[in-house]
Amino acid sequence: MTDNRILLLGFDAVEGRMVIARNNPDDARHVVVLVPGVSADVHSMGTLTRRAEDLFRKLAAHHEDDTISVITWMDYVAPRSAREARDAKYAAAGAPRLATMLAQMPVTAEVYGRYRAAARTTVIAHGYGGLVAGLAAKEHGLRTDALVLLGCPGSGVRSANELGLDGRVYATPSDRDGDGTPLDVHGVRPDDPAFGAKVLRPGPLSNQGDPLVRYVPELRPIVLGRN
Repeated sequence: MTDNRILLLGFDAVEGRMVIARNNPDDARHVVVLVPGVSADVHSMGTLTRRAEDLFRKLAAHHEDDTISVITWMDYVAPRSAREARDAKYAAAGAPRLATMLAQMPVTAEVYGRYRAAARTTVIAHGYGGLVAGLAAKEHGLRTDALVLLGCPGSGVRSANELGLDGRVYATPSDRDGDGTPLDVHGVRPDDPAFGAKVLRPGPLSNQGDPLVRYVPELRPIVLGRN
């Protein structure tokens, strides 16, 4: 499915999993992969894709800028509540699919893409989504140039080094921008100095209910490779 801007990259009707991209990632120079957390499902895709579009417009030079692609990755069954988010099984099931997609992206870009080269990739994982990304990195390897743990109370590891990433790891406070995932369940808080991530500074509070908005000034240089 495409209208030259929106592409359906994956869909599982049985489990309600879905992956949607704003612009073709194969033809982009910069790709953002958004990994949502608690309560993310097909019924929330409208909100999630609107957030992706809003982020795209804040990052792009103009509305038709197709050098940037923003992917909403909901290729796992997310926990429905804070209580369910205490269980890592949801993240463990989704982690290999996230790792596989990120491993395949540079291959398809080099074969089919406009630039015949891999894009710079940034994964932004919100709340419980940070556990999905953390387990993907720790257990399967995560091909990304930067990982942002947005409002994530735990990514399944004790330190950023355990993620084994070549790229840099960033974090924001989980008690301010989290999704309800309990603290002290899935490892050390990524915004703890002992974790070793670079902690991003928030801007003014947003009334849009979008945790990304207040960090856009910090995210822009990360996504574009200027930080």
